[in-house]
Formats: sequence, C-alpha cells, structure tokens
Amino acid sequence: MGWLFQNDMLRSQTPAEYITQHFSSETDTHKAIVLATATVHGTIYTAIRNEIKTSSVAYVFCGVFLFKNNKRDGFGYKDIDETMGPCEVDCPDRIMRLLSPVEDIPSPGYAAQWRAEVAAAKLRHAKARKQAKSFSPGDTIRLSHPAHFRKSGIAADTFKFIEYRKSTPIFHPVSYPHFLCRLTRATLATASIQT
Repeated sequence: MGWLFQNDMLRSQTPAEYITQHFSSETDTHKAIVLATATVHGTIYTAIRNEIKTSSVAYVFCGVFLFKNNKRDGFGYKDIDETMGPCEVDCPDRIMRLLSPVEDIPSPGYAAQWRAEVAAAKLRHAKARKQAKSFSPGDTIRLSHPAHFRKSGIAADTFKFIEYRKSTPIFHPVSYPHFLCRLTRATLATASIQT
C-alpha cells in the first residue's frame, strides 16, 4: 500500500496514538486491537491482535508504519505488516514478545524471515555498542565500506579514535586529521580495530 497523507500535521495526538485509534476496529466478522506501539526513528512498530469471529481464529502480528509528521508534508503514513517482509527491522523486544508464533498466522508470508532479520539486527547493534565502548585513544579502525560525509565531501574507510564525548566515540579520518566525526552504530558494527 502507498502513503496516505492529510494536509495538517498531528498536534493533539502523537502518530502512535493516531495509529492505535485508526487500526483498532470491530465489525461483525473481525476485530483488531492495537495492543502496544513503539516508535523508532520515523517508524511505529505495533502488536495487533486480529480476531476472525466466524472461525474463532485469533493471533497477534506486527504492523509496521512508516510516518511523517511535519509542517511541510502534514501527517502521513504507510502501513506494512511483518508478512510483507518490511525493510525496517528495529522492532523492540517488548513488541516482539507479544507476537504469536509464525505458525499461528494464517498467511505468514515473509514473517519468519522478517523476524530473523530483526534478531540479526539486534545482534549487530549489540556488537556495535560493545565495540563503541572498547576504543582506546589512538586506536585505528577500518570499515568494510567507506563512510561518506556529504557536507564536507570526505569519504574514508580508516579512522583514528580521539576520545569519548558523553559516551559517544569521536574519530578523525586518517587522511583528514583535522576533521572530527562520529560514526553510526551500524557503521561501527562493520569496523575492525587495526593493530
């Protein structure tokens, strides 16, 4: 499904509250209840309980909602669910724990693959967090792919660690010693410390 927009941005409720209100519904044959939501970087992850009244089938699946809420665009969202295999894989554990087993979802599609990708992303983030705390001043790290800094036009794959600023590691590219930068967790997950 594509994006759905309204002209104005949401002001009286959050995007997660809007999604909860609009995706909890009941008809003679179906009932859907949003049990929980989590907002992560422009994506709302939801645990939605779906009940098919005619067959007494009930299961909880993950709904994934991309959203924008700003003055220029207004409020808009794109709804996907786990069976479609969304690219967004930062779903928090508190949502994942509410989901039914994949076997209980009538048409699971890509749900098993998506859940495996969520688990793999969690491992990558944990590795990056651990690695980000292990640097010593003067350490040199090499990335698997160059990091690009658009405003400066600099691209580099080898960096020297300078210091921590409020637990954030600060680097400079080896070839640009006066350019200080931060690297994302995803980028650090691919890094190796050079000896």
